[in-house]
Amino acid sequence: MKKIILLFTILTLSLPAWAADPQHGGHEEGGVVKLTPAQVKQGGIVTMLLKHQHQMKSIQAPGVVAFNGYGLADITTLVDATVHSRHVYLGEQVIKGQKLVTLNSTVLAQAEANYLKARAEHRRSKQEFTRLKKLAKQKIVSQARLQQVESTYQSTHANFSAAKAILVSYGLTHQNIDQLLKQEAYGLLTLRAPHAGTVVNDNFSLGQHIAAGNRLMQIVDESHVWVEVKVPEVRLVDIAVNQQASVMLRGGSQQYMGRVMNIHHALDPITRTAGVRLSIQNNKDQLHPGMFVRADIVIGSGEKALLISDQAIQRQGSELIVFVEEEPGHFERREVKVSKSNMGLVSILEGVKAGELVVVKGAFVLASELAKAGFEVHNH
Repeated sequence: MKKIILLFTILTLSLPAWAADPQHGGHEEGGVVKLTPAQVKQGGIVTMLLKHQHQMKSIQAPGVVAFNGYGLADITTLVDATVHSRHVYLGEQVIKGQKLVTLNSTVLAQAEANYLKARAEHRRSKQEFTRLKKLAKQKIVSQARLQQVESTYQSTHANFSAAKAILVSYGLTHQNIDQLLKQEAYGLLTLRAPHAGTVVNDNFSLGQHIAAGNRLMQIVDESHVWVEVKVPEVRLVDIAVNQQASVMLRGGSQQYMGRVMNIHHALDPITRTAGVRLSIQNNKDQLHPGMFVRADIVIGSGEKALLISDQAIQRQGSELIVFVEEEPGHFERREVKVSKSNMGLVSILEGVKAGELVVVKGAFVLASELAKAGFEVHNH
């Protein structure tokens, strides 16, 4: 009895405010839930016209989620330095160009000093060369003197360009370099995010010495993940790059859509399987590396059937039900028999027919409303 009361309480709390308030509509008669247009919108209820569609033929195989390697960035230093300050932390979301960590480098400070010196010498030699060219046209200075000054200018220009190239190789942008004259401190280098993503690894502490080339952190774009799937040798002929695919977590019901990204060219000599990599959408950040999934790779279409999203199916006791919108705002409970399909769809065998409007989103809200009203499972 306590369990029943607890379940009733949970269902009531999970409903929108209108469902718990009889003064604002949302009543049931004989397995029919009646809602106003506003209540339908608030409950997120969406219907779909049921029709015959081709069932997708697919290959099912186990898989493991991995980071999207093309969206993974190592944040490294190109010059020996110590960690001066950090700006982000593990697990934090960052945007492109955001500050990540600031380093302090004596090597960089010396390179900046060399650049400023080369810049000053270049400017002086350029001014002198420009001045003597005018005088040479007036025959005031000799060509030998002009050639000597020109040689000096070319030498300082080469030194200036080389000094600037060294700073760029250390990670400074041209904007950073142009602002050196305005700085009061030298040798500071701020590393920034090359693209938006999540900080998934950082392995440093303040004051730590970091050798050039060492990784400080990793950022990954998790809007897409990879799923590594093992497919039997005999089924490889049915799979091609860009074929539609989906995955589902073990014990879950949510489908994540994607495509075949590539097919490995070497077989496992023991299992006689080949790796197939899927690129899967992960907009809600629910898939993470190491998770086990079941993958469906579409290889063609089969016979037609009444297909509907598995999210439309609700379980009440031993029965499977859907809700049919008989007229605007009137949702009738129907018991159905289904056959499992794939790609997040099920085939309806009995209970509804083509041309009826079936609730594909928000069915849980309607089922909860019936449960709240004490509707018996077999009252139909």
